[in-house]
Amino acid sequence: MSKISDAMAFLEALGLSDELESFTGRKRVQKIFYLLKQFGADLKFGYTWYLHGPYSPELTRALLDSPDTGTPQRSLTKEELESVNSMRNFMADDFYSVDKLELIVSLIYLIKYAPEQGYDSKKKIFDFIREQKPQFSKNDVETAWRKVERSKIWDDYLDKLVG
Repeated sequence: MSKISDAMAFLEALGLSDELESFTGRKRVQKIFYLLKQFGADLKFGYTWYLHGPYSPELTRALLDSPDTGTPQRSLTKEELESVNSMRNFMADDFYSVDKLELIVSLIYLIKYAPEQGYDSKKKIFDFIREQKPQFSKNDVETAWRKVERSKIWDDYLDKLVG
């Protein structure tokens, strides 16, 4: 199947098919798709850092420019549904907050990739987040960090951070 068919199937399973109408909805979709990849979904969209954290221009183009953005042409497999459920369980009530999604996904992205740019400690990542995203309090960032730590999913990356 095509990337757009895959994307539409995930949107449908998550009940997010109507999210593409607004900036906030598109931001939610971007963050959720990044998380789905973290939970094993084979979504072939690459991500880079942008204003609101991890962003895939390719995903945006696929969802907005494709004539296929209607009813998905397929259903999710059992494994894909497990990825969706794992991601939803991890996010819990934070799934419904675009701001919390943005913060948590941004931290995960930075924990994985920022050490290559010199952000190789919790403090440096915190300072970067607070500089780039001043709307989040120190407590917001700490709460999101603890959520990521408690999950144990990113332990290999967290273990590589100094301090």
